Amino acid sequence: MSKGMIGTLVALVFLFIPFSACAEGEIYKVVDKDGNVTFTDQRPSADAQPMDLPPLSVISTDTPDSPTPAPSEGALEDEQPAAPTLSDLRKMYRDFRITRPMPEETFWGTGNTVVITWQSSQPISPQLRVMVMVDGAAQQATGSGSLSLTLDRGEHQVSAELRDERNRRIASTDTVTFYVQQHSVGRNRRGG
Repeated sequence: MSKGMIGTLVALVFLFIPFSACAEGEIYKVVDKDGNVTFTDQRPSADAQPMDLPPLSVISTDTPDSPTPAPSEGALEDEQPAAPTLSDLRKMYRDFRITRPMPEETFWGTGNTVVITWQSSQPISPQLRVMVMVDGAAQQATGSGSLSLTLDRGEHQVSAELRDERNRRIASTDTVTFYVQQHSVGRNRRGG
């Protein structure tokens, strides 16, 4: 028998050994007088010692019932933080408000120019936008926190809304009523 055939026979023996014998029983290596090697689960002699086999490699797969392992600390550092939810944004910007004009404020001699300002305790994220409503007309504002307008004399109302990139309302301010007035000759006269 050639060495190639012996190797082939050894491999075939391993294929024919029942898996239950590997899992539950012991495996013995037997070498006959001609050097032929056989493997068996039957003890060949009283003094025979079982082989020390390496542990089986077991690869588990994710199944719907198996829990997802928690990421390691190093993996958390590489991940981007999750974007805040709509509820989170509403909590963050619940104090969004108009800071100027003040309620019932009157602007005199400004050339009809009024600066509207707003703020929140949280810096307004660049992903959010501010819509300013002046006398019912919407005007999109930049993230600078102010908007300069030229208005006619009289009573005006302003409010603002903070909106996300999907145009969902995050926060809105109370409506502020204010007045724009100009000095006139008739108003400055006394007694007349």
